[in-house]
Amino acid sequence: MEKTYTSEADENFFGAIGRLTISWAHLELGLDGAVFEIHRAFGGRDIETELPRSLSRKLAYLRTWVKQIEALGGENADGFLGLLDSIETSSQTRHDLIHGIVTEMEEGSGKAEFKRLLHTGGRPKVREFSMTTVDILRAATEAQRLSGKTLLWARELQKFVSERTQPDALQKPS
Repeated sequence: MEKTYTSEADENFFGAIGRLTISWAHLELGLDGAVFEIHRAFGGRDIETELPRSLSRKLAYLRTWVKQIEALGGENADGFLGLLDSIETSSQTRHDLIHGIVTEMEEGSGKAEFKRLLHTGGRPKVREFSMTTVDILRAATEAQRLSGKTLLWARELQKFVSERTQPDALQKPS
């Protein structure tokens, strides 16, 4: 008989973290697509010389340009800004899990205690929190829902760009 090293509940817990990670990868793909389209077509280099990589920089960059796109005849700016706000709110759980450490986990409980170091500009603070498998799966489901909206938005943005720019006028990506 093969020896197992973790309980089924623990494997479900860690599997939920994997699902959250995959869902966030989809969401970030949509954000990256939107950033790329704006940067390429609308002279985004004036705000950022390179494409933003961190989530907070992508969200700030997109917020700046959503207002510009609205001025160019784009619709649903409020909806896009609301989506970016939802992404920022949802990112807290992802940040906690990816950047936190497990400090206590009872075998088979499907729950862990975490600590995460927060950089606040002054002295670092420690955030303590608990997560269950169900908490993580809820966050993964929300991230997947947001990723669907983000990917649709990136596609809408691509269409918007192609309708308002001439191929020879587009800047080549660096």
